[in-house]
Amino acid sequence: MKALKWVGIVIGILVALVIIAFIARHIYEPQTHQSWVKPGISQKEIPAGVNTSVVFVNVNVIPMDTERILEGQTVIIEDHRIAYIGTGGDVEIPADAYIVDGEGRFLIPGLSDMHVHTYGSENILLVYLANGVTTIRTMGEDPPAILEWRDQIRDGTRAGPNMWVFWPSIENNDKYPYPEWEVEMATRGGQTFVHTPEEAEQLVAEMATLGVDGIKAHGVVSSEIYLALLESAARHGLPIDGHAPEDHTSYSVFETRSDSWNDFRTMGVPALAHVEELVKMVELSDENTSLHFHQASDESIRQMAQDAADDGLWVTTTVFLFRSIVDQASDLEGTLSRMPEVKYVHPGVFDAKGWGMGANYYVEVGSRPGYSNYLAAQEKMLLALSESGALLMSGTDAPVPLMVPGFSLHDELETMVDIGLSPYDVLRTSTYNPALYLGELEEFGTIEEGKRADLVLLEANPLEEITNTRQIAGVMVRGRWYSRADLDFMLEEVAKDYEAAKTTQTVLEIAFPIVVVLLLISAGWIAVRRIRQGKTS
Repeated sequence: MKALKWVGIVIGILVALVIIAFIARHIYEPQTHQSWVKPGISQKEIPAGVNTSVVFVNVNVIPMDTERILEGQTVIIEDHRIAYIGTGGDVEIPADAYIVDGEGRFLIPGLSDMHVHTYGSENILLVYLANGVTTIRTMGEDPPAILEWRDQIRDGTRAGPNMWVFWPSIENNDKYPYPEWEVEMATRGGQTFVHTPEEAEQLVAEMATLGVDGIKAHGVVSSEIYLALLESAARHGLPIDGHAPEDHTSYSVFETRSDSWNDFRTMGVPALAHVEELVKMVELSDENTSLHFHQASDESIRQMAQDAADDGLWVTTTVFLFRSIVDQASDLEGTLSRMPEVKYVHPGVFDAKGWGMGANYYVEVGSRPGYSNYLAAQEKMLLALSESGALLMSGTDAPVPLMVPGFSLHDELETMVDIGLSPYDVLRTSTYNPALYLGELEEFGTIEEGKRADLVLLEANPLEEITNTRQIAGVMVRGRWYSRADLDFMLEEVAKDYEAAKTTQTVLEIAFPIVVVLLLISAGWIAVRRIRQGKTS
């Protein structure tokens, strides 16, 4: 009996270890909907930056109100705002000011990524800052804590880019018949399912009370529900953005793509989260139905782009993502090996979102026959939108595979130039236009006196070569200056934090099955003992 007592204690301990390992695994490895997240770097561990008066001396200013450069300027930052821009001869520099040498350097407005997700990883915010991104718009699939992070950034208690939270990501449960437990996980991870227009209206009202900045429409199949979202969002003063209703795209109820597009225009949808959403409605060059096999009509692309411009439709770009899918499909391992910046992706996000071999969804997408036609149509559409004067905003969809937060925005800007846009027009999608879209042009988006000091200091002129946006000498967000050394320290700390998380995750993955096996062996042993005791009694 004494032996059995000790066996029971051992089994109890093993059961406790299994439970602890299970919980820890979920804490350190966010699952598909990122319901559980690992805390990021403590704000005490990162540089405080310079939060007093800052003066940029002899700097070349690219204000982005028009295509011009103001050479040899003095720019004074006081109380987190741009107090002065000029030659410096007619102003007194504050005695306690921190001086930044601008000789040969270029000052631009802070960059914006208007389509991102955090998936619960706080450190993502630091990676954006280190890449000159001072504004992000989160597009669902984020935990409720995202609203707290936004407010902390605004009140100066958290380092990070200005955040605009479009939350949650709204789905039709009829399309995704998940079991209840998975729906609960999705809801905690920033996705919400609605079945009727009434549910949609109620959800928007609840989100307005919660204090979100906007609503994301994702997998909404029904136009009826989509219209209910639009009407309710308008009543509550909330913008709405996302994918087109899927009864106009993936599950179109219309006889032709032209009919789908024309009906879409009557709905009053204000914005789309991808150029791809337009391509799904563009007419093809023949009567077939799949863009993966047949080419889009160039004439239809030009007409749709002009329609979008005439309607004032906002479109977020995300074209680099679709170009990268080609590389992911042809050589995923090789592509990852050429991306040193992948160390700034949370290992839990890396696994849960399928960055690696065997889990990467885009490998299959990019391998479909005729994918090149789909990609070509998107790039033609982007160029046509720009030439038509449509309203474009830069966005990446990071951190979906292989969009590294912050770094992928520079890839996006370079891709747009490669497609045919001018460097100035590309920079405008990431500075002026996002501020205009958000109704905040009086606050940021250009370098003008009185505006909030969201700035990036570059070592070279981005109007000559867009790749110069990567040559960052320092970043200012809400008037707080971070030097290159500060930014490098942030990146180093993020990399170390993620490496530690990866190690912990590996240990748990090894320990979990071992503990389970030991538990099974112990259970088997005690069962055998009881059987033997029964036979001898």
